Amino acid sequence: MHWTFRALAALALAGTTPAAAVIGGAPVPDGDPVAAQTVIITGGQGFCTGAVLGDRLVLTAAHCVAGNGRIAVLIFGPGRQPLINEIVDRRVHPEYRQADWQARRTAVDLAVIRTAQPIGHGRRAATLAAGGLPAAGASARLVGFGPSAEGDGRSAGTLRSAALTVTGRPSSYQVRLTGPAGATLGACTGDSGGPVYASESGRSVVSGVVSWTTGRGSARCGVLTGTVPVAPHRRWIEQAVRGLGGS
Repeated sequence: MHWTFRALAALALAGTTPAAAVIGGAPVPDGDPVAAQTVIITGGQGFCTGAVLGDRLVLTAAHCVAGNGRIAVLIFGPGRQPLINEIVDRRVHPEYRQADWQARRTAVDLAVIRTAQPIGHGRRAATLAAGGLPAAGASARLVGFGPSAEGDGRSAGTLRSAALTVTGRPSSYQVRLTGPAGATLGACTGDSGGPVYASESGRSVVSGVVSWTTGRGSARCGVLTGTVPVAPHRRWIEQAVRGLGGS
């Protein structure tokens, strides 16, 4: 679920404005609180999305940051100028296995990363879900920097969101999301690691992290969005944050 960072940076500098959203969604206004809580994570192979946890800490998917390659957090400054902040440390969930993730088997696809410098520029920490698993039929809001249509790299790099519904049997390892029957809606390339928001006690909290997607026929996106629920793994996330110098 990657696009090259060079293509993304070129898009930012060109000032192109995508017409649509996360497959079938809508652009997130600058004043929306989630805009200040979400960043791009880029590496040699492409980019993902992440949720800010602190001044230098970001929650994302393990498959986005596993391995030894150089990784950075990217945000856009004035005039959509890309601002890159390299990653100096990371914690990958001990139950993550790449082979299991690729086969859509049980894999806790979570990681916390630490940047070299404070993220700044108005970014604020998201609140993590503390309750139980979401029920089938519950509403969720997907947020990410992926393209508006599968394969459309030029539309990537703008934060978008889509309203989805929990389907199937949620578990402590996996919660699947889908749109209305027949709709092409959900995460795609670049949205991996992005936060999924739900309402808890009247406030918006990160209830999950995007892990994988499926599509119809030869498509890879637009049918199911597989996420890792946050609440069952919140203790590990908090331990990772402390281990990386957060509180």
